[in-house]
Amino acid sequence: MSKTDDRIREIREQQIGNANKRALIVEGADDINAFESFLTKACPDWARNWVIADAGKKTEVLAIVKKETDWIGVVDRDEWSQQKINEQETQLSNLCFLPRYCIENYLIVPEELWQALPPKQQAKIAGGLQELEQFIQTDLDRWRCHGVLWSVINPLWEGLRSLGFKEALLNPAIATNDEEIKRKLAEWHGFLEPNQIWQQYQQALTDVAGQSQNEQFKRCFHGKLFYERVVNPLLNDLLGQKSANHRQQAIFRTLPVPDDLAPLWQKMGLQV
Repeated sequence: MSKTDDRIREIREQQIGNANKRALIVEGADDINAFESFLTKACPDWARNWVIADAGKKTEVLAIVKKETDWIGVVDRDEWSQQKINEQETQLSNLCFLPRYCIENYLIVPEELWQALPPKQQAKIAGGLQELEQFIQTDLDRWRCHGVLWSVINPLWEGLRSLGFKEALLNPAIATNDEEIKRKLAEWHGFLEPNQIWQQYQQALTDVAGQSQNEQFKRCFHGKLFYERVVNPLLNDLLGQKSANHRQQAIFRTLPVPDDLAPLWQKMGLQV
């Protein structure tokens, strides 16, 4: 039995049992916490028909929902190209890509973050939302470049793999075929042509610059790193010390349900 089959069996035995429920499959524990909070606020009786389970990683979410077509999978869009996302959505009608870079991008938009803070915490920030925005926006150029670079560089690995890297040259049958070895090396080299990648990066930066700042926070920044290295340390200074994970769970509990998750609720058949 495969790892995927084992996980499906665990979900059925440990979470569904004899109940007539479907599963929302997410990547990890952080996603479970977020979606449980969102669903409880958006549709308090969601658990009558659904359970939420993690698969451990993106590719395993895909493997599970490919076998369990009545379940729905949700994955981050962080490291995949738009072309790859379109391909996967076409192949798997029960797969949804998060409308933001990753789940932590729901923790970093200043206006949304401000709404999630209880009144007592808001009162500790003398300048209100404007002050919070100023603090968060201190080093945005670097983080914008980082997010764009991440989106350009990460798909290169998938592209190389599609060209047979590295197994194409690790088969004993090819070990004495000098011409084929050189051809494959040239193919890999051409794919990683520096000027082409640099131009792609520059074009992506230009495209991002044309988006609103809120849209950049949602779709362009590496939300997990930005939250851990910028937002949580800032809130520690302003509101008192909490671990990044503890604060994340607290924010998700009070964060208003984002409008951009409406298509997922609709796909789940929920009355929100």
